[in-house]
Amino acid sequence: MAKKTAAKAKPTATFEVRFVAPEILPEEIPLRAVSDALSAVQDLASGRDPFEEQHVPLEKGIGLIDVRRGSAVYSCLSRAPTEAIANLTRVGALLSAPDQERAEGDGLVTALRPIESLSDIAKSVNCRVIVNMIGQRRQPLFVVEKDDYQRISSQLLVSGETTIAGKIERAGGATGMRCLLRVPGRRRILYCDVKSRKLVQRLGQHLYEDIAATGTAVWIHRSWRVYKFTINDFTQPRLGNASDAITELRNAGLDAWDHIDQPDQYLREMRS
Repeated sequence: MAKKTAAKAKPTATFEVRFVAPEILPEEIPLRAVSDALSAVQDLASGRDPFEEQHVPLEKGIGLIDVRRGSAVYSCLSRAPTEAIANLTRVGALLSAPDQERAEGDGLVTALRPIESLSDIAKSVNCRVIVNMIGQRRQPLFVVEKDDYQRISSQLLVSGETTIAGKIERAGGATGMRCLLRVPGRRRILYCDVKSRKLVQRLGQHLYEDIAATGTAVWIHRSWRVYKFTINDFTQPRLGNASDAITELRNAGLDAWDHIDQPDQYLREMRS
């Protein structure tokens, strides 16, 4: 008689993500909202810096292992549970910190984009997104509501007009008007919004060429990393030969200084 194969034990969840609102049901939440929320929580759990890392490392990823009714609860398993809980706890502490303390710290820099996603989801579904350890719902790791990103970003972000030089890697896209710039000194490609479709078309005609893009930038306070950038226009500066430029300047009259014995005295006399 053949031996029965032992049933594989169900893994124990590390934490759970809850969508909380009156009478909410899992089947009523758009799949895109669930996917985006879990991706944002995965970023927070792994401590991923979106400015430096494109994807969450496989060894720090999370997986969905259970879905059940009751405020739309999604149980998640982390491959690095200790680090995940520590990172999620840190996010909770930062979110609940006094405004002044949060504004003066850099701890929320890496968490800002996931929090923006969770706030947008909370607004679209009309709920709160709660992350807590299994069996400890009274003390959640953190809670994100629809207005949290707006409240936090007003303390951490500054905006203004600027020019950014870089090489166009891509322009256009099916979901929006975007441009990807390879900026010298920046490890990651800069994803830019574009003011108009006509401008996107112009950018597309200069793929893999260097440009000087002018537009509106949003920087993260203190670190001065570009958080968002919208291209309003661009030019292509023409760089000539440095030796030729110096020769042209001298021919334009700068060599006259060579014939003045005391330049400082001459300037004082001219200003008097």
